[in-house]
Amino acid sequence: ILPGTLVLVNSPCLFYGLAELAEKAHGCRILALEAEKPLLTLAETVLSNLPEKDSVHLHDATDFPGLDALLRDYVKNGSIRRVLPLDFSAGKAFAPKVYQRIFEAAAEITGSFWKNRITIVKMGRLFTKNIFTNLLESAKANYLSDAKGITDKPFVVFGAGESIDETCSNKDFFTAAQQGKFFILAVDAALASLLDRGLHVDAVVGMESQFAIQKAYLGARGSGITYFADLCSRPQIPRILSGQVFWYTSAFSDTAFIPEIQNLHCLPDLIPPLGSVGLTAVYIALVLRKNQSVPVYLTGLDFSYSIGKTHAKGTPAHKGRLIETKRLLPVENYDAAYSPAAFKATGKNGKEIVSTKILSTYARTLSEQFFGVKSLFDASNSGLPLAFEKAPENWAVFSEKSTWKDFRNVPLHPERIDAAEKWYENEQESLKRLRSLLSEGDSSQYRNQDTTLEEQVKNLLSTRDYLFLHFPDGYALSMEENFLKRVRAEIDVFLKIISKKKAGNHPTVSL
Repeated sequence: ILPGTLVLVNSPCLFYGLAELAEKAHGCRILALEAEKPLLTLAETVLSNLPEKDSVHLHDATDFPGLDALLRDYVKNGSIRRVLPLDFSAGKAFAPKVYQRIFEAAAEITGSFWKNRITIVKMGRLFTKNIFTNLLESAKANYLSDAKGITDKPFVVFGAGESIDETCSNKDFFTAAQQGKFFILAVDAALASLLDRGLHVDAVVGMESQFAIQKAYLGARGSGITYFADLCSRPQIPRILSGQVFWYTSAFSDTAFIPEIQNLHCLPDLIPPLGSVGLTAVYIALVLRKNQSVPVYLTGLDFSYSIGKTHAKGTPAHKGRLIETKRLLPVENYDAAYSPAAFKATGKNGKEIVSTKILSTYARTLSEQFFGVKSLFDASNSGLPLAFEKAPENWAVFSEKSTWKDFRNVPLHPERIDAAEKWYENEQESLKRLRSLLSEGDSSQYRNQDTTLEEQVKNLLSTRDYLFLHFPDGYALSMEENFLKRVRAEIDVFLKIISKKKAGNHPTVSL
């Protein structure tokens, strides 16, 4: 058995074979599961008298919430890399689906952890740098909760999928939209397409942290469009749009430094880590609507594409293809449809479409996350099926008068600015202390003689995991010399950002 394996012992009963398993499972965790109460009682009695009892955790297989928390706790420190089920008795036959469900959940939790780690290794440093840059700007603006229930206008949430071409060609919708009868909320990638069609966009949602997303805002410079910005998002976008900004925080990882900001009451509203800007836009629409009777229509959230075409007309992907096309590179993007990650599926209209595992996961997450939400309708006829009520045929014919509070009338909160500035001061002082301790050791002017140097450094690092989250081995704090040398190199990066913020420097805009 390879180290880093979580061994799921199904229905251990008398624990025959445990001694041999414990001998082979070095560097592994053993979790025994029992779904039948009488057998669970028997297993507890037997295990209490075995010499290997400390190497096994016995848990009720029907306690799903407890198991979920336990599995996530096992995985979060990076010690688990795979899951292995073992049947110790025929007792599994009493509840085979329960054991299978637990195995699948354990495998998914483990897989998700390592997929997220890959993302954090690649992007974590940029995420945290953007948080440092955006925090004071968010305190000077508004938070998502400040706009809660702001309007009873019907919402139309636009993704960047092909179905928005059909929606925008609907004359009833286009006329009603031009008359301001809908609140149009677009994801960043759909903004240019809607503006090119002459539609008034009320607000745009952004999450992307990289420079590449700035091309999605071509044609929107100085437009004054309201922007809902993730704290991790690209800092230059608010200055491009020059509109009002409402901030939110999607936790990209289970960090220690985010709660520290939250404790000072200067962290924008935490929302579930949905992973997709489209799902986040749906969440925000539900926050903004006045009550549950206000309809929210979804379009462009296809999570699929047709052969040769991946996005709607006018989106950055489509425009980029038009710009790059030449004799040997057609405007149709066939590569996406025939890539190893792509697979064929049947769309809402019965036609063959193409999707990927990632896109289909987003579609499933959207359906699961918002299942049962009142007045949430699917207004598109293409894409992967979603678990929402189909919008009525005449959904775009809307004549009722709506009211809404202007975004400009939402009050600001100066106390958030004071709290954010206090956080910058605290971090600057703590980082200087940490830099001195790592560089000078016991001769540092910040050395506390009442504790060991290692403990003093560990205490400072415990709530500043942004310094090492993006390390390949950064899922857990280490006091090894090579780890601390890398931490020391990161300190200057964040001190520089803090110095710029205190000097009042803004992120430069190039578009």
